Amino acid sequence: MLTGSYRKRLEADLTRWVGEGLLTAESAGAIRRSVAAEGGFRLPALLGLFGGLLIAASIAAFVAANWEAMPRLVKLAMILVGVVGALAIAARLERRGSAGGADAAATCAVLIFAAGIALIGQMYHLPADWPAGALMVALGGLAVAALMGSNGALVVAFVALCAWSGGRWQESQGTLQGSFFLLYLPALWLAWGRPNRLVHHLAVLSLAFWLVMVPGDWIGRGFDYGLLAYGLAISAAFVALGAMALDRGGLALLGCCLPWGLFGFVLMLDSELIRILDLHGSRAGRAFWANYAAYAAALAAIAACAGFARDRRFAWPLALALVLGLVVPLVFWSGLATGLPGKVVVASLVLGSAIALVVAGVTGGVRRLTLAGSGMFGLAILILLWQTIGTLLDQSLFFLVAGGVLLGLASGARRLFARLARPAAEAAP
Repeated sequence: MLTGSYRKRLEADLTRWVGEGLLTAESAGAIRRSVAAEGGFRLPALLGLFGGLLIAASIAAFVAANWEAMPRLVKLAMILVGVVGALAIAARLERRGSAGGADAAATCAVLIFAAGIALIGQMYHLPADWPAGALMVALGGLAVAALMGSNGALVVAFVALCAWSGGRWQESQGTLQGSFFLLYLPALWLAWGRPNRLVHHLAVLSLAFWLVMVPGDWIGRGFDYGLLAYGLAISAAFVALGAMALDRGGLALLGCCLPWGLFGFVLMLDSELIRILDLHGSRAGRAFWANYAAYAAALAAIAACAGFARDRRFAWPLALALVLGLVVPLVFWSGLATGLPGKVVVASLVLGSAIALVVAGVTGGVRRLTLAGSGMFGLAILILLWQTIGTLLDQSLFFLVAGGVLLGLASGARRLFARLARPAAEAAP
């Protein structure tokens, strides 16, 4: 999906290129028509989807008002007719060329099916096993998504899949849910070929949800600081995968790993920075097998991103930023974070990672990296001002040295860019 910021920038560039004579007005008009036709804002489809949902809500309210007075067979027949009728409407709209309306009707069918499962369980007083119900909804959503190509049904399937796996994880007190992939892999295969960004994001978030459950029941058994290192490594792997997709192009689903990976990376690193300011929080935390697996995956993804990237202007600074972030938990595990030198090292690594993200974003023209690095740098400064590293004099000296280093880097970068921008004839001796 083309973003509004991209369209505005493209419009400004087209106007400038036409004015400079680099592009004809006819070619600019053709580009505008092509962009307008590609993933445009489909108002009729959205209005149809919202209208279908309102009608479904109206039917649900009517049925609920008269539910107790209806015989069981009538109730079952109504659920069946609702599902079949919605699917029939979806098929008819698809034949007429209304893909958005067909998707809305198919999604309503899946939602009616989900409500029907809950109502049948209530009618026949079945044991309260909501994860099993979520599994059935996920299976129904996958079937409709595969047979009718419905993106909305696939969205419901991903949500139900996470509910089923999360419920079983909670019931088993943190047992690894390997059965998650029995449904996730088919859903991922369906999502891979879809152009819908919501489906892509949910595919990535569903995997992230399962990865959150890998360390076990850390919610019920208590939080351990080793989880920050695990989350940091997973986030770094997501960022590297998203950057590779961005560099290679055509991998829209993997590209959705980048924003969520950056969110987790910034959150985990700033959380690590808060820890050094508290004596209790400076503990190392427990390293377990998931830490080593996550670090191995992260380092492999970073190496692949740096080694096989076409545009290394942003790949190498990005790899540096990720590696600097991964070093932070090692400082805690070494025991240095309890003293002043270790606190300075952690703060320096976090600030260095933020600057490397900004460099990667600016040199590669990737706005998300620039925003993430700037946000992390600003939050780090606020955290360091909130509580001091050592004494106020120590903190003042730290900021002075860090600022001097950045000014030196800025001066060197300015000279380097000026030299690279010099014309070839002028640069020749």
